[in-house]
Amino acid sequence: MKKLGRFLLFPLFISITYAAFTAEAVTFADLASQLSYRTAWRNLFKGEKHVPAWVRLARGKSSPYSSVLIAGKNYVSGEMCKPHHCGSHRFYGIFSEDQKQAWGLLVTIKNTVDAIQNPSRYATYRWFGKPDDSIKAHLMGQLRADPNWK
Repeated sequence: MKKLGRFLLFPLFISITYAAFTAEAVTFADLASQLSYRTAWRNLFKGEKHVPAWVRLARGKSSPYSSVLIAGKNYVSGEMCKPHHCGSHRFYGIFSEDQKQAWGLLVTIKNTVDAIQNPSRYATYRWFGKPDDSIKAHLMGQLRADPNWK
């Protein structure tokens, strides 16, 4: 009887284990659509002109966010890129721990052959949310951490 019970529970164990391993982590782009972050995200672009839709709507390709400590304060930080154009259209963002404020950096790289070897030479930077120097340093640090950024 014990063997039969184990046999019947095994498929349940496998399905739970599979679900745990295949569950997707919440990405930085996902945060913008969560109710608790939505107002901060919308305010980030309030009064701004010509914000690309993929940024404004947080429809970029994104990786899981991370918690960071900057100048003694906790933040949630991450990045996303324009689908099919990750090499030339990137957004780095950060939310305050209370989820009430956000800041961001949009990096756009001119479409030229030389930009592949030296993207920083052909990049333009656009700040959102009026970040202070410590937030700016963190966002630029995220960009510079990319091994392809030269």
